[in-house]
Amino acid sequence: MAGEIEAIGAFTTAGLAASTLDGPPGRAHPAKRGAKARPIDGAAGLHSDPHDLAHGACANCATPLTGNFCHACGQSAHVHRSVGHIFEEFLHGIWHFDSKAWRTLPRLAFAPGRLTRDYVYGKRAGYIAPLALFLFSIFLMFFVFGMIGGPDINGALDAAGDRPVAEARSNVADAKSEVADAENEISEAKSDSDTTPAELAKLNATRATDRTKLASAEKALATVKVDMPAAVDAGGKTTWQEQTAAAARSDRLSINTGSATIDARIREALKNPDFALYKVEQKAYKLSFLLIPLSLPVLWLMFVFRRDVHTYDHVVFALYSLSFMSLLFVVIALLTKFDPTSGAHLDGTNTEIKSGLAGTLILAVPVHMFVQLKGAYRLGFGGALWRTIVLSIASLITLGMFAALIVVVGLAD
Repeated sequence: MAGEIEAIGAFTTAGLAASTLDGPPGRAHPAKRGAKARPIDGAAGLHSDPHDLAHGACANCATPLTGNFCHACGQSAHVHRSVGHIFEEFLHGIWHFDSKAWRTLPRLAFAPGRLTRDYVYGKRAGYIAPLALFLFSIFLMFFVFGMIGGPDINGALDAAGDRPVAEARSNVADAKSEVADAENEISEAKSDSDTTPAELAKLNATRATDRTKLASAEKALATVKVDMPAAVDAGGKTTWQEQTAAAARSDRLSINTGSATIDARIREALKNPDFALYKVEQKAYKLSFLLIPLSLPVLWLMFVFRRDVHTYDHVVFALYSLSFMSLLFVVIALLTKFDPTSGAHLDGTNTEIKSGLAGTLILAVPVHMFVQLKGAYRLGFGGALWRTIVLSIASLITLGMFAALIVVVGLAD
């Protein structure tokens, strides 16, 4: 429950922060830093009629008002003093995004190149700023993951995790049956006076071979039992937490980061896998901003000879692209949670992974990259295609580096 409460708190904070970064439309630019506001005595400067917003003075800086917002400091002309307005501002900051979302999100999904290029070249008033959208979408993703939980790892373990023990037990049973059959044949042969010594010797040799197979099967079963938790050995179900904790406690978990101190901290953290996973999740969203600098070198190299392209363009591209990927993962997570048949899952009888609607949505990632590259940088089909291939490969490498970083930092912290 604590994890869900923290997820809600983080999501709320992100919404308010994003709203602050991306102020409401129609508001004038604030006054320059250092400008002093003139003091207002009591209610002087406030409107006598709150609906007559074009008259009077700003309650904050006393500048004469000419509209719904002060053109000097940006404050609203109408000053609310009700408790209800506090909750209105709270909900507005989280959900409303000043109505820009209704223009930004459709273009982010279906015309990302136009969105990126418009913002880079100055058409910004109608869109959510890329940094604000990135911040909000990242925390929304972790909020959803925190509320609905991750993939059913233990369900997969039910189908696959205890399979080695079951198979080893089956091999032992088969070997015992073969030994029993061989001994029955020898008993029958001894009771038959027509049995020759050569035939009896052959049956004894077969029994010896079967006993050797039985010994090997029992040894294999004993080895598997050592590697698996007691719950599996007793014929019950196991969880990935139990398996990880058992491996960490028995020092059978191989960890080599190059630092003995870090290795020891990680091994100690894995003795409590649930808390270790919580720490990794916390580091993931706290360090999510590192995805931006990790993405920039490849973008810069792909356009190194384009004089009309600047680093700022790449930052806007990366922020909008990462925002889309975060929102896409939210949709996939919700589909998988409420419609398990739509996501990738393990077949109960084998290790085949079947992919449904949620799995198919992953194909939207390279398609979105292609469309955004083509529109944002004014590329032809071929230029956008090879850059999409390069960027897709680089993104997988970057994601792997980021995942490794947060796992090591989260567990070693």
